[in-house]
Amino acid sequence: MTPYGAPSPYAYIIPVPNDSVGLIIGKNGETIRRLQMDSGAKIQVAKMEIQDTNVRNVFVEGSHEKYLLAKEAIEQII
Repeated sequence: MTPYGAPSPYAYIIPVPNDSVGLIIGKNGETIRRLQMDSGAKIQVAKMEIQDTNVRNVFVEGSHEKYLLAKEAIEQII
C-alpha cells in the first residue's frame, strides 16, 4: 500500500532531496502540473520525508514511457 492507495503495476518511485521538492511542485503547483501534462503521468510528492533522511519520494503513475519522461524532467529540475 502506498500513501496514495493500492500499488499499481504502473507506479514508480523517485527519491528526491527534500530541498528540491519546492522546485518540483513550483509556485501554486505550476511546475508539477506542467510535468504531468508534458509526460502524461500522474505525479505526487510525499508529504513527509523518509525518516532519518533528507529525502522525499515522488510517486509517478503511468506507462513506463510516461515514467521515463517524468523522471528525465524531474532530474533536470533537481
